[in-house]
Amino acid sequence: MEQNGYEETYKINLCDGRGAVKECSGQGETAELRPSSPYCPGDVIEVVCSHAPCYALVSADPALPPARVWITESPMRFPIPFGEERQAYPPEAFTGERRVRVEPVPETERNTYGNLSENPLDRRGDTTYYPHCTASVETRGESVFAARNTVDGRYENTYHGEWPYTSWGDNEDPDAEICIEFGRPVLADRIDILIRADFPHDNYWKHAVVEFSDGSELSAELRKTEQWQSIPFAARSITWVKLTHLIRSEEESPFPALTQWRIFGRNCQ
Repeated sequence: MEQNGYEETYKINLCDGRGAVKECSGQGETAELRPSSPYCPGDVIEVVCSHAPCYALVSADPALPPARVWITESPMRFPIPFGEERQAYPPEAFTGERRVRVEPVPETERNTYGNLSENPLDRRGDTTYYPHCTASVETRGESVFAARNTVDGRYENTYHGEWPYTSWGDNEDPDAEICIEFGRPVLADRIDILIRADFPHDNYWKHAVVEFSDGSELSAELRKTEQWQSIPFAARSITWVKLTHLIRSEEESPFPALTQWRIFGRNCQ
């Protein structure tokens, strides 16, 4: 499918920890790879795009929903999670059927209104695909409390500490903040916030400031609820959004947390 005036094609590589290609797909408008042997620590899925930046639908495992991502540089690299990192994923992910697929986002869907922030394949560290969520701190550095969990598309919020009840914890830091980068300009007009609601273990933030890449900001009052809280605002073109100045309520628990947040709008390109 044509993107940016080019006919976009894809190829999938499975690389080992040294960067050597173990298996690969053919190159085409869609690509699929079914690795023949179990994954090993250090393995990386690479999505090679003929022309980056590009918009793609990437499925890294049958146990995960496809991720609609904006790839700024080729290749897109997704390290297979092992050990403690795997606790933030379904137990069957990357251990059962192995199938990786990439295809273009249909042209009719590229500029439709919707959730701009969901990315089940987001990961810690530097990246070349977006949206990407980072935070100034994460509770004890544990994967089940990582910033990436808040954009993975999982909404279970009445427990904590294990999948699927993943969340972002602020590590009891009053200066904690969390940010979503989009990798390109988007036109956004709404934020939905789903706090973790494992009460009475959990507390909640009663106030937050939303900062935008264009220099604007808004204040938000939050409630103690397990339901979504919606914050509409005048549409603006942004490349990132941040939750900061998080003020915890006066309740006894020191553990407010965020299960998910969604930024709604459309692409600017």
